Amino acid sequence: MKKWISVPLPLRIILLALLILVAVALLARLVVSFQSSIKPSDLAPLSLDGVQRLLVLAPHCDDETLGSGGLIQAAVQSGIDVRVVIATNGDGYRFATAEEFRKLYPTAKDYIRMGEVRQQESLTALAMLGVKPADVYFLSYPDRGTPMLLESHWSSANPYSSPYIDTSRSPYTLTYNPSSVYAGEAYLADISSLVEDFRPDLVIYPHPEDVHPDHWGLSAFTRLALTEISHRESGYQPEQITYLVHRPDYPVLRGLRPAAGLVPPPALYAIYPDWLGWDLTPDQVKVKGQAVQEYKSQLPLLRGLMESFVRSNELFAPVISVDMPTAVSGKPFDPSTWTDSRGESILPVQLDPTGDVISHKVIPETDLKAIHIARTPAGDLWLCAELHDDAVKEIPYAIRLKSLTETGITTFEAHTKPKPGQASVTLSGIYFCTTITLIELGNPWAVLLDATVESPDSIIPFDQTAWQMVYVQP
Repeated sequence: MKKWISVPLPLRIILLALLILVAVALLARLVVSFQSSIKPSDLAPLSLDGVQRLLVLAPHCDDETLGSGGLIQAAVQSGIDVRVVIATNGDGYRFATAEEFRKLYPTAKDYIRMGEVRQQESLTALAMLGVKPADVYFLSYPDRGTPMLLESHWSSANPYSSPYIDTSRSPYTLTYNPSSVYAGEAYLADISSLVEDFRPDLVIYPHPEDVHPDHWGLSAFTRLALTEISHRESGYQPEQITYLVHRPDYPVLRGLRPAAGLVPPPALYAIYPDWLGWDLTPDQVKVKGQAVQEYKSQLPLLRGLMESFVRSNELFAPVISVDMPTAVSGKPFDPSTWTDSRGESILPVQLDPTGDVISHKVIPETDLKAIHIARTPAGDLWLCAELHDDAVKEIPYAIRLKSLTETGITTFEAHTKPKPGQASVTLSGIYFCTTITLIELGNPWAVLLDATVESPDSIIPFDQTAWQMVYVQP
């Protein structure tokens, strides 16, 4: 690992590019082989029995149709009340904006025009699926900015400014809450307000393992909103399922194949096999395909991906609830030694796919495998992330946590090179760990956490786990 870090950056890029070409060929063989081993009919069927109100949340204008266009049709046809919330207007896609307006260097006004175009595309497509414009809500938060709202611009006193549309609040006429600024607490409040007003029985939102930052970001915010609401109202526990759009190994076989079915990506299926399938009728497949064609601003660059979701079925994954275990013995920085009151080993609260990205093959010290968390009878909290290979000091690692307390949400972060106000992580073999007391976190009733391996040369991390909600039992 030290030798790799010392290699000049240009040479590292060339080597990684060559490895990626080899990996693409190997991946093609892998996914074809996997497709033959699992069929859409092998998946447990999703049921809409008893559902009266369905809420679909999408990060951008098109994800609502790609992920659940068939299910939306079926729900409307069954008399279910359907509402759709679109978090951003997708106005930060430079290449699509340049293509749409034939400008090499789009201005802020051009990006806003693109956002307005995309809003209308969603309204048209959703109308084809049976959803009235009055039931579509645009939050108009910053495209490609969701992680910043979750991680570094939580307070409305410190809003995030979009580098594309050059503003820290929505400039769009179609905006659910025009008074909101680009801050995590405002984003969360808007989602919570929509949920509390509609009271859906079933909520559909992005899969936490989706690699697009706006997708996993919306997933985390939605999980926060639903968890807080259900905590305040114990009698309200809506069903939650998630859909996947962005991963290198998904969908298997790209392009328009309406007779084919979707199957889960191999890396995710290996650790979480409990996926749900929804079969579309031939008419629903046809209408979904027509709706996808309405996203005209995106098709020139993304047709292959978008048409890959016009299939005979749609995939969804249930949301997993986890209670925080209590460790009565063990070493804080070695989860393999943690045991509970029955003397049994404490399992991870979150698994992460390994070997699913070529850089992880080259640098296994950057490949996350799991998150471990446990409380002690004394009220200490042990937090560790597990790697595929021993951690090294040259790589920056981090554990991040949102603490849900009776008085609000607070943030805790631990890094290998902490900034003021952050804790430090300790490297311990294949683990990097930290500790804190529950009192210091404000005595939370739940925590939302993830782990990340940051790249020394880029803002894009080497690896990052899904954000997982863990409930703290009294």
